[in-house]
Amino acid sequence: MRTIADLPFIDYADPAYAAAPYEWLAEQALNHRIARSDRGVELLDYNLCRAFVLDRTMGTDHGNLVEKMGIPESRALTFKRRMLLTQNRGEVRQRLRGALTGLIGPKQAGDLREGIAGVVSNLLDALPDGVVDLKHAFADLVPAGVYCHWVDAPLSQARFVSEMSETVLAIFRRDPSLTPRIVAAYDELFAYAADRIAARKQAMGDDFLSQLIRVQQVGVLSESELEDFAVMLIEASTDNTAASIAIIIDRLTAQPGVWAAIANDPTLAIPAVREAMRLWPRSISTSRTALEDTAIEDVAIPKGASIFASFGAAHRQPDIFENPHKFDLTRAERPPHMNFGGGAFACLGQFVATIEVEEAIAQLAACYPNLKVLNANRDYTPMFHRLKQLDVSLK
Repeated sequence: MRTIADLPFIDYADPAYAAAPYEWLAEQALNHRIARSDRGVELLDYNLCRAFVLDRTMGTDHGNLVEKMGIPESRALTFKRRMLLTQNRGEVRQRLRGALTGLIGPKQAGDLREGIAGVVSNLLDALPDGVVDLKHAFADLVPAGVYCHWVDAPLSQARFVSEMSETVLAIFRRDPSLTPRIVAAYDELFAYAADRIAARKQAMGDDFLSQLIRVQQVGVLSESELEDFAVMLIEASTDNTAASIAIIIDRLTAQPGVWAAIANDPTLAIPAVREAMRLWPRSISTSRTALEDTAIEDVAIPKGASIFASFGAAHRQPDIFENPHKFDLTRAERPPHMNFGGGAFACLGQFVATIEVEEAIAQLAACYPNLKVLNANRDYTPMFHRLKQLDVSLK
C-alpha cells in the first residue's frame, strides 16, 4: 500500500498550466491516474473521478475551507455551519435536499424554462449595439435575473445579486485576505433575503420564493432555514452559471460553423452546451475530504485528507471519449460530463443551470449570428475557469 507521499507530484504553478490548462491536465493523466499536488490528492482518471463523486466515505471539503479562510463568528459563519454543503450525513441533510429537490428537480426545471427564456430575452433587448463586454452586460445577469424572477424582484436588482454571488464565492480562491469582504457580503445578502421573504409573505404568488415559503409554513423548514435557502440559491445558482455562459460563448464562437449552425437551428444549443461543458468545464475540479481512513486503488488515504477530482483531465481521456480534444456537436450524451458532481453531493440546481445556459446560447446566436469575440480575458486556478472580460462585436 502506497502513501500520499509516494504519489507523483504535479505542479499547478507550471506556466504550461496557465497557458493551456485542459491540455496540460490531459497530458498529466496520460502518465498518472492518481497524483498529489500542493493542495492534496489529485484524481486524473475518469473512472476514478466518477467513483469518487459517488463515494459515501467522502464528505464535502467546505468545512475545512471555512476554517482555513478564518471566517470569524458572524452570520456568515453560522450560515456555513448550517448550510447544505456542510451536512455530510443524517436526517438534516436528507430533509433539506428533499425540500429543494421537490422544487428544482428535472421536471420542475423543465417547467421553469419559459420564465428563464423570458429573462434572457429581456436582457438581450437591453444590450447596446457595437462592442460590448458580454460577460458583464449579459452572462453575469442571466442567472442573477432568473433569481430576481424567482423572488419577484425587479430585473434591475440582477447586478446586485450577481456581484454578491461573485463576492461570496471568492471563498474558493482560498485567499484569507478576502474574508472580510466575504463576511460583509453575506451580511448584505441576509438583509436582502429577509426583505424579499417579508415582501412575498404579504403577497404570495406562484413564484419560486412563494413555493419555498409554503414549504416552510408546513413545517419542513424552519424560518432560519428558509433564509438560508434564499441566500444559498444566490451563491450556488448565480456565479458558476454566469461563468459557464461566458466560457461557452467564447469557445463556441471559435468553432468553425458551430455558432452559425445554432443561429439557424436553436435546438442545437442543447448538444453544443453539453459538449462545451465537457471540453471546457467551469469547475476544473471538485473537492472532498475523507470522513474516515480509506484507500483509493493502492493508496492509503487518512481521515481528513483533501482529495480533488480533476474533471479537466477526466473529460479528455482518450479511452473514454473518442478524439477527446475535438469539439463534436454529434457526440453521444453518454458517457456524461461530471460538471455537476454526483451522488450525495450532486448539484441540486444542475437542471435549471443547464437550461439557463442553453437559453442564453440559443437566443444570443439567433439574435447575433455574426457575433465576434474581440478579447477574452481568461483566468484559471486549479479549481475554476472564468473570464474576467469578454469583449464582442454585436454587429
